[in-house]
Amino acid sequence: MERIDIDRISEIQAGSINHLVEESLSQGFRFVERLIQEYWSGLNCFDKSGEVLLTASVQGTVVGIGGLNRDPCFNDPHVGRLRHLYVKSAWRRRGIGHLLVTQLIHEANQHYQLLTLRTDTQSADLFYQKLGFKTYPKWEHTTHHLQLGKAAYYPLI
Repeated sequence: MERIDIDRISEIQAGSINHLVEESLSQGFRFVERLIQEYWSGLNCFDKSGEVLLTASVQGTVVGIGGLNRDPCFNDPHVGRLRHLYVKSAWRRRGIGHLLVTQLIHEANQHYQLLTLRTDTQSADLFYQKLGFKTYPKWEHTTHHLQLGKAAYYPLI
């Protein structure tokens, strides 16, 4: 098994994830491209308190990415959002997504009481449910959530 490095990045290096953008676009997903656009425009640089952007690399090549923000859909500092998780097709089912999400949950535990996300694929739905994410109750703009800490937390809408 090849070594997988999970790194917190403070700056996206030009060209370092273009291959992820290209592959995701070919699969009909625009969220990796949106990550880059929002990052370079300054809209979302994952640089605020409680935010982090992680990459998964094998032999220096980025094969996965995922981020954590305060959830922009809730006006609540206790709610974080898992964002833009993507693993290159050739590297799926090797534990990379699990490693990224586990580290993002660890980071979220330090800042939030609830972690949310949105996905629209059945495979991602199953992936997140295996990691403990729930689909009920439902909120607009959110398909899955994970309670963090000891007490259940439900944001006011």
